Amino acid sequence: WAVGTGNEPGYHAARGEFTLEFAPVPDAATTTEAPSTTTEAPLTTTEAPPTTTEAPPTTPAPDTRNPPDCPSELTQVTSLNDGALTLFTEVVVSPTSDSESILCARLESDSESWVGFGISPTGLMLGANTIIGVPAYGDFVSKFNSTGDPTKQAPFAPMDDTHQTLMNTKLTQVDGKTVVSFSKYLNEEGENKILADGENTFLWAVGTGNEPGYHAARGEFTLDFKKAPAPTPPTTSAPTSAPTPETPIPITSAPTLPSGSKGAALDCPSELTQVTPLNNGALTLYTEVVVSPTSDSESILCVRLESDSESWVGFGISPTGLMFGANSILGLPEYGSVMKFNSTLDVTKQGPFAPMEDDHQTLMNTKVTQEDGKTVVSFSKYLKEEGENEILAEGENTFLWAVGSSNAPGYHAARGEFTLDFTATAPAPPDCPSELTQVT
Repeated sequence: WAVGTGNEPGYHAARGEFTLEFAPVPDAATTTEAPSTTTEAPLTTTEAPPTTTEAPPTTPAPDTRNPPDCPSELTQVTSLNDGALTLFTEVVVSPTSDSESILCARLESDSESWVGFGISPTGLMLGANTIIGVPAYGDFVSKFNSTGDPTKQAPFAPMDDTHQTLMNTKLTQVDGKTVVSFSKYLNEEGENKILADGENTFLWAVGTGNEPGYHAARGEFTLDFKKAPAPTPPTTSAPTSAPTPETPIPITSAPTLPSGSKGAALDCPSELTQVTPLNNGALTLYTEVVVSPTSDSESILCVRLESDSESWVGFGISPTGLMFGANSILGLPEYGSVMKFNSTLDVTKQGPFAPMEDDHQTLMNTKVTQEDGKTVVSFSKYLKEEGENEILAEGENTFLWAVGSSNAPGYHAARGEFTLDFTATAPAPPDCPSELTQVT
């Protein structure tokens, strides 16, 4: 059984399993016996405590390396999550081969929940290699990779068995605390490298409970193991990707047109004149349709969304006004990208969307900026694209809008639908000149 957090499909608020035994009932039409005069006790059900499905065991490939042992005491101590999470580390350099040098780590959390540690040269979740201890699966500590779908509740997938090379793994929970221990090679093929000498960027996260799901808190931090055992100063739980008013962080993403795509894109005007307030004035949409003088297939819609909050922002094209079947453009500050998404048939995801294929990622002039607590998402797109909902240059269009509760992809904090008719604002294509000057 499961119940959600609201009417919208999403992650469960509670779930469990139970057993029922159904006693056979005699067929009244065929029995000749008098009804029993005894009163049977009502059938009862025995509800087993909620359990979780055991994670499949991983079997690492045979490894011929001979790593050194971890010391009994890990001397480099790093305080995280405002002191609620402590990381103990030690790098042990192999005397025989760099490929056998290891990092020994122990994470001690003041809460009973899953705990994660990530290796991310960029400081972003996307592209990170992550070790997660999941108490719901027992003594389970395993490697995960971020996936190409940042809209999932937890956008990670277990690494292949050949990469499950962690050593000395252990997960315990005592007196409301969670301890996760492991050691791993510094250099592993196809994974982010950990430097024994130099600055490394890592991630940390803790969950809201033992079940895998979205993090309750997370952050990034740096460590230089050459400086061990001097402890590093505490870090806060606020994501470091969040900008400060003094130093706004512009994040841009400009995908190139796929081969075989349309011709040179039209320019957007410096000022977008059609203004639409949304979300009770907390979100403002600026638009302008630019009609191509040569081909309808090259006409574009220029868009700028200005939100009064620091969060992801979405814009959808939906003739029905429903999320299902919509083509959406999401500005994701967490990943520094503006991308096209399609709704999917899998409504169990945190946000039931999947990125469109690469040949549909044809947005132009994409940009995400955050400053003074506000988020601005800009892009332009063709009105007509094969396999996508058409935007009418003349006539009424139905669109969707949404804003998230944070920069991290997840369920919307608010959303809605609205209609726009660009007929009044779409400029008429220019006339051909009376004299054509290029002579061939």
